[in-house]
Amino acid sequence: MDIIFREYGRVVWQKKWFFLLALLALLSTTSLDLLAPSYYKNIANALALPYSTATMEALLDNLKQLSFVYAGIWFSWRLLELAIVPLDGGGVNLLEKRCFDVLKKQKYTFFEDSFSGSLIKQANRFSRSFEIIMDWFLFQFYMNLLTVSISFSIFFQYQRQLAWYFLIWVGLIIAWNIGFSMWKMRFDKAVAEGDSKVGGVYSDAISNIFIVKTFALEWNEQRRVNDAANEVYRRKKIAWLMTFISFAVQGIMTFGIELLLIWFMIQKWQVGNFQVGEFVLFQSIMIMLIQRLWEFGRNFRNFFTALADASEMADIFRRTELDIDPPRAKSAKISQGSIHFDNISFSYNEHNALQTRLFEGFSLDIKAGEKIALVGHSGSGKSTLTKLLFRFLEPQHGQITFDGLDAKAFTLESLRKQISMVPQQPDLFHRSIRDNITLGADVSDADLIDVAKKSCSFEFINDLPEKFATMVGERGVKLSGGEKQRIAIARAFMEDAPIVVLDEATSALDSLTEQHIQVAIFNLIKHKTAIVIAHRLSTILSMDRIVVLEQGKIIEQGTHQQLLDKQGKYFAMWQHQSGGFLVD
Repeated sequence: MDIIFREYGRVVWQKKWFFLLALLALLSTTSLDLLAPSYYKNIANALALPYSTATMEALLDNLKQLSFVYAGIWFSWRLLELAIVPLDGGGVNLLEKRCFDVLKKQKYTFFEDSFSGSLIKQANRFSRSFEIIMDWFLFQFYMNLLTVSISFSIFFQYQRQLAWYFLIWVGLIIAWNIGFSMWKMRFDKAVAEGDSKVGGVYSDAISNIFIVKTFALEWNEQRRVNDAANEVYRRKKIAWLMTFISFAVQGIMTFGIELLLIWFMIQKWQVGNFQVGEFVLFQSIMIMLIQRLWEFGRNFRNFFTALADASEMADIFRRTELDIDPPRAKSAKISQGSIHFDNISFSYNEHNALQTRLFEGFSLDIKAGEKIALVGHSGSGKSTLTKLLFRFLEPQHGQITFDGLDAKAFTLESLRKQISMVPQQPDLFHRSIRDNITLGADVSDADLIDVAKKSCSFEFINDLPEKFATMVGERGVKLSGGEKQRIAIARAFMEDAPIVVLDEATSALDSLTEQHIQVAIFNLIKHKTAIVIAHRLSTILSMDRIVVLEQGKIIEQGTHQQLLDKQGKYFAMWQHQSGGFLVD
């Protein structure tokens, strides 16, 4: 909870003037609310007397004073409304931005292990819980604290013994609510965790709806959703049962204080020291208190539920392994494009001594402007090398240098902007084709058309009804695989980085289109350093060097013809490839 209160406290400090205005407005309205019953007392006592001019004047005077009290209450609530929108709404706004800032700083591997739907739910609950907790603090904790304090002073003025009994009753009801709610928080947290799981199952199924429908998996996915939803419902039933127990105990306490008040009034009547107005005063205040303390108990559950809801995102706030710049990193420039992997050692689980490292003392030198291909069976380390290149992963030992400069000397932004990536299965934003190519850069129409032509995507884009303004759908679902691939290649042309990484960028294309794209790709990498991860060996024949990997080691390297002449591992791959693709 330390993270939650730290982050929420930071927001309150940023909105401190609105927070102070809310406190002032609630102080005013609560004080005036409790002042009103004193006029009810005077009016009730006057109405109990026979009619007289003096009594009539007293009644009218109290009525006038009461109208001023009501006007003050009305004005106080308007002040509160002025403060609550920027405080609650503005606070949620700040936290939504803050949550995204925290999420985007997480390492790439964090997202590989997490459901996007669950992360979105956790971030949403963290920001929305601020509004619940702030409202609870203002309208339940602070307002009730004022109410109890003022009420006690009024009771003490008229009936000291009742005042002390009243204070004991308030202490018991608050202690019960706090203690029971803290004990019940484990059930609320279990509900929140189950709710996140439902979100994750939903997200997994909907984002893969093509697979669900083509493999007729609707019932399987429905069963997964049903199981997750049923588990949440089971947990909610337990949490609700605990809440009803709390309500039952509060009900007994409430009835007890009401009966005690009436008993005290009967005692005063018995000894002839009874005023109707005093009973009206006590009863009015007591009704107000019972209502507010009942709401306090009921909303205390919401307070702890909000804490439980926010706790999952708070765990992400607590993570220390972040994708952030080292203290001395600078926005350095890669002018030549040489890359050197120097004695790299890497394991996906460095804390497990029994797990063999993927790379152990791995070294590879890539000259500026050199075009190399990485080939090897699955698990040989091809994709891991590119992740190390982008610093999605960090080696446990050794270093990677660009033009002789340590990769850690670059800011992440400057490094990644100087390496273009064309993945095998490119994902697109649910935005226009223009936005997916420019990625937010201010680009002229002429430059946009130029890169579209270079990537062989201009023809199909120009045939679309809205051309570059066409929305591509979530993850580019409205485009074919080849069309998405060409958009990714257009991005690389637009970025014009000195280093290009291609993860079999033509694998999703038909043979005729591939021939055109091959020309575009070679134009793209003509004066650049290029690393090509190859699954289709026929696409790397003209590479300057082919590096054959096996279990994180370089077992062969050379040109296509040199490797064939060796008749080693690469030769065997070439002989056994099926349809141009490497067979594992």
